[in-house]
Amino acid sequence: MSKTKALMTIFAAMAMSGDDSFLRNEDYKKNLTDEEKAELKSIAKRKRNKKRGLTEFNYGKNKTIWALNQKNADRKARKKGYL
Repeated sequence: MSKTKALMTIFAAMAMSGDDSFLRNEDYKKNLTDEEKAELKSIAKRKRNKKRGLTEFNYGKNKTIWALNQKNADRKARKKGYL
């Protein structure tokens, strides 16, 4: 039997068995708390901004600005009232 026929036979047997648990990924379906969701969002935002070439500037507690350079960060902070 050739390799392709053997693979097709295996796939047909898997399809007939009805076991599709490998498609559901039940391990990843986890109920997250609001804190965990917020943490995941902040991590995603940080990665996205770093990928865009932005730098994080802090202006006090929980006051962060993402900008290309210090001058732009200061301008954005003034506009938001951080300075």
